[in-house]
Amino acid sequence: MKLAAGAALVVLLLGLVLRVERYVLADGYVIAETYAEVRPTAAGIVAEICARTGTQVNKDDLLVQLDDSAEQAARREATLRADKMAAELVQRTTETAEQRRKLDESVTRAKLQLEHAERKLTRFQTLMAKGMVAASEYEDAKLAAALARAELASLTAIDHSVFEQELDVIRRELDAQREAAQRAEAQARMRQIRAPIDGEVLRYEFARGELVRPESVLMEIFGGDKRLLKLYVPERHAARVAKGQAYRAKLTSLNGLRSVWFDGHVGRLRNVIQGEGASRYRVAYCQFDPGTWDVPYGASAEARIYYGRSCLWLYLLGMDW
Repeated sequence: MKLAAGAALVVLLLGLVLRVERYVLADGYVIAETYAEVRPTAAGIVAEICARTGTQVNKDDLLVQLDDSAEQAARREATLRADKMAAELVQRTTETAEQRRKLDESVTRAKLQLEHAERKLTRFQTLMAKGMVAASEYEDAKLAAALARAELASLTAIDHSVFEQELDVIRRELDAQREAAQRAEAQARMRQIRAPIDGEVLRYEFARGELVRPESVLMEIFGGDKRLLKLYVPERHAARVAKGQAYRAKLTSLNGLRSVWFDGHVGRLRNVIQGEGASRYRVAYCQFDPGTWDVPYGASAEARIYYGRSCLWLYLLGMDW
């Protein structure tokens, strides 16, 4: 009995003394030093796929074209209206200039007529005083002068700003149609999904005619010379992972009779918990050196991220220290 109790005590003490590495399991894949996810900025139907897995692209290259028939139709309609308004503006500008010219001519003519009528009236006043002109002729001259004065007053009272106001209305309508065309063109450009960086494409599964949304990842682009390991840490373990912690990972593509392990450290962490379907996780970006192995972008990995040690008993009981 004493021997058994002593052996049990030794085992208990050993369990308390022995320290076991603790780690969390995370899945992920190999990415490039510069990396970008490609998503649509708005929901739309896929009209054309311009890049596939392995394609080398430059920044701003067209990757996916979403259906933009509605936007193009709106742009064409607004452009046609703008062209029509521009033509009308040219026509109305010409007509307005002609109206102004005729008005200026009429005012000049009315001034001359008034000047002539007033000189005739003055002359008739002198002649009537000498008895050389009948009173009726003098009254006719007086009436003619009054009519010429009224005609000039009527012409000079015309508001010239009316012509400019009419043109301003057309100009505003023209600007509105041009802005509508620019908006439609901008909306059409939003249907073009372009490469945000230079690099190599990894295409996800989607097809022409499929409805895609801003939350849909269509492609990933890997650029730069270095590789990283992108790991998805389950939400329940997210608080245990920090920058600088060591990890060990093996790649599915290199599994064989003997697993190939890669070692490194956590480089940075996203400060948000993300979700996809029922999964909730935190993303960790880790240093990754493939050595002499030819590791393709997107190679999936299973990793252990080490966060400390605990005694054997706590480890067996699944408890932290």
